[in-house]
Amino acid sequence: MLFSGIGALTKKELLNLLREPRSVFAIFFPIVLFLTLFVFASTKDVENSAVVVFNQDGGTKSVDLLDRIVNAKTFKETFYVNNDKDFKKKIDTEQAFIGISIPHDFSKNITLKKEADIQVITDGRRTNASMIAYGYVAQILAKFQASLSGDSAKYMPNISVRTWYNPNKDQKWFSISNLVGIIIVSQAIILTALSIAREKEEGTFDQLLVTPIKPLGMLLGKIIPSIIIGMFMGACIMFLGNLFYGVPIKGSLLLMLFAMTVYVVSVVGIGVCVAAFANTQQQAMLGTFILQMPMTAISGFVSPVESIENPIMKWFAVCNPVMYGNRLVKGIMLKNMTFQDALENIAPLILIGFFVITISSIVFMKKYRIKMF
Repeated sequence: MLFSGIGALTKKELLNLLREPRSVFAIFFPIVLFLTLFVFASTKDVENSAVVVFNQDGGTKSVDLLDRIVNAKTFKETFYVNNDKDFKKKIDTEQAFIGISIPHDFSKNITLKKEADIQVITDGRRTNASMIAYGYVAQILAKFQASLSGDSAKYMPNISVRTWYNPNKDQKWFSISNLVGIIIVSQAIILTALSIAREKEEGTFDQLLVTPIKPLGMLLGKIIPSIIIGMFMGACIMFLGNLFYGVPIKGSLLLMLFAMTVYVVSVVGIGVCVAAFANTQQQAMLGTFILQMPMTAISGFVSPVESIENPIMKWFAVCNPVMYGNRLVKGIMLKNMTFQDALENIAPLILIGFFVITISSIVFMKKYRIKMF
């Protein structure tokens, strides 16, 4: 029969993975690493940063403005300098990545109701952090400007800001919801590729082809353990994130299970495709490494996919299963995504999985002159 022997082969693969301490360590250690070091190291919040101040004005207005900046929780340390040379040195040596220079006539111009300019310097070597810190400074400047005159403040609108799906703007909610998809792609692809490549390198792949197990059944037996482990690791990140960091799971667990299954199968299909072209474990490792880096980078984790302007990169993002996986996990966990909304991301995953598995089957059939069915 077509699927006979799959259970035995799946059991053998799971035992091989869980029997060796190194394999167990490689499977479970990333969960601990991602939930501790990576969650805090990958934050996009800018806190405990330093600011350098060159105040050439001795008036009360500049002192009031600096008090607001210094007392902001964003800036842990403030450097005061007396000349342009020291001001530039603090930025050059990366002791501070934002600087504020106040001219000598700042308070005087405010008193005379003239334009009072200040200069804000940001470090372009750390663009993202500098722009976020500048946003904080801009907010402080806006509040300072509103406090200067009662007449001007009277005409300012009362703005109420609410953040949906993450009301406290907790960066860990963003990181952990993305890590579910990232850890699956980092482990499922390599486990699948190495599992098949190892059989090729050791010469046992040809032996499996002459067993009563059909070639399709043999491939299923090799990839089902990777699917199980990928699902397990994703579930661990999701539930441990909820337990230790309070990341909510607002959506349906049944929908999450279905979406995650489709995502894992799609990702594992890429691992099978890599293994189809690789003849050794070293080649499989290199192939997965080449794919994982851009897949992770162009997934919405590092920067929004919508900001990509290059047409080639846009096409790659559309074909990237990690992007759809991240959208599904964040949507179901944080905003209770409905099945209809989830289907917009599940459908591309099914197409991607079908395409890569088809390509893999064609390569295997031509390479080993076998029939998959």
